[in-house]
Amino acid sequence: MPFIAFLGCDGSGKSAVIQGLATRLTADGHAVTHGHWRPKPFATGNNPSSPPADDPHGQYPRGVVSSILKLGWLWLNWWVAWFQFVRRDCRHGYLLFDRYHGDLLVDPKRYRYGGPMFLARLASRCMPQPDHVIFLDAAPDVLLDRKQEVSREALEKGRASYLQFARSNRRVHVIDATSSLDTVIDRVWDTFHPSKPL
Repeated sequence: MPFIAFLGCDGSGKSAVIQGLATRLTADGHAVTHGHWRPKPFATGNNPSSPPADDPHGQYPRGVVSSILKLGWLWLNWWVAWFQFVRRDCRHGYLLFDRYHGDLLVDPKRYRYGGPMFLARLASRCMPQPDHVIFLDAAPDVLLDRKQEVSREALEKGRASYLQFARSNRRVHVIDATSSLDTVIDRVWDTFHPSKPL
């Protein structure tokens, strides 16, 4: 079963699409596991992933040294989690992640990364990779209608960065997120099961 990561600008509908896809998959008899940004192998209780950030661009980047150390911590988290439970979840069902380590390459400010980007790219390549990455694409006007906390300039820059990332990564599928939720979910399904209707 695939490990699928979702990327998109704020307002692209990632949460709704992930939840809708999970509902359909569960109804079809598949096990579904959720994650956000990174797994947490060292967490206690039943909280295997990080919660979304409330103000992702509201803080200053870390310094170079602390950014590199944080990058190493991210790398360690992914590999320990991979052998603890992520690999198992991929084998026995669908693993759906809202963002993953590749998002750091597109939006380092969100993660307060102030280190060299070549090192971030290298680290990302050396972490467990999703089978499919879904970028939910929408024009800034559509995104602003849905969520007005982000400026047009930030949305335009973010969208351009995501599209550039998609062109350089064969795992990324660009999905038009301006259609109805059911249509978007159908298109996501077609990226990894093109011959089997959901």
